[in-house]
Amino acid sequence: MGPITKSEKFVQSKKGQWEKLHQILLTLNNKGFNSLAPEEISIFPRLYRLTCADLAEARTLRLSPDVLDYLNQLVGQAHKCLYSFPPLKKKELKDFFLEQLPEIMLKNWIFLLLAAFLFFGSYGTTYVIVSKNPTVAGLIVPQATLSQMEESYRAAIDEQRALSAKNFMVSFYIQNNISIAFASFALGILLGVGTIYILIYNGIVLGAITGYIFALGYGKNFIHFVTGHSVAELTGLILAGAAGLALGFSIIKATRYYRREWLGFQRRNIFTLVAAAGILIFMAAMIEGLISPSLIPYRYKAGAAILSVLLIIGYFFVWPLVYAKNTTKRYGDDRFY
Repeated sequence: MGPITKSEKFVQSKKGQWEKLHQILLTLNNKGFNSLAPEEISIFPRLYRLTCADLAEARTLRLSPDVLDYLNQLVGQAHKCLYSFPPLKKKELKDFFLEQLPEIMLKNWIFLLLAAFLFFGSYGTTYVIVSKNPTVAGLIVPQATLSQMEESYRAAIDEQRALSAKNFMVSFYIQNNISIAFASFALGILLGVGTIYILIYNGIVLGAITGYIFALGYGKNFIHFVTGHSVAELTGLILAGAAGLALGFSIIKATRYYRREWLGFQRRNIFTLVAAAGILIFMAAMIEGLISPSLIPYRYKAGAAILSVLLIIGYFFVWPLVYAKNTTKRYGDDRFY
């Protein structure tokens, strides 16, 4: 029997590491992420990086095609598990809406509460200040925007103003809230500081606009326009903010691991909140474009608002508690911690 070659030594020294990564991938593919043990979660990103380096070295050593194919498949599967976000199949939609989303809501209640406090706290404070002293609004919002708002809400919606609202106000609110939602989530990458800034800043701006309109005596017209869509819209913004805060917290928590890989594990948690926010903002946009600027009697707009409130409370607050209670009876409390 001849001496062991450098290539053989390399394979023997790395074989245990590759097999461990292979076993983790089998568990992920067969049982899902939640079935991994804590030590497997912590070591998975490191094994992936080491195996990537091994693949590069194996190519340099010109190992056999079988070894190279094995490592290529191993690295490819690990990369997919870490960085891909598989689309929901039709048969999974029921589980997503009735199980996954309620579970994520409960796990992230502290981020939801904090996002709501930051936005509505700054909104309410600014509204009170500006409604008592409307000149303050000019220090926060450009005068051109205030003038346009004043013009839009000076009179009740008639046929001409309905068209004007569709041409200006609808596009303003849709673009504004989509940009806020995206920024609230994306800037969470700055350890959550960016999300906090966006929530507070936009709460101040919207509070100043609302307070200014009410100080001028146009509050009734303003309410008639925003009643139908505001509940869903603002709830969507809070969910996006919660996703940004969760993203920032995940980055801070990942100091022991490779951040990029750790965020790969957190993608389900974060992007589920983003998906819920997107659904609500889209629903609000439909109401805003079809109902809010129309000549439909106010009672129908109020009805849309009441229905939105009932659906949001029922789905985002009541149902998660019911789901948690039923799940706890079957599995215990660990699933929500």
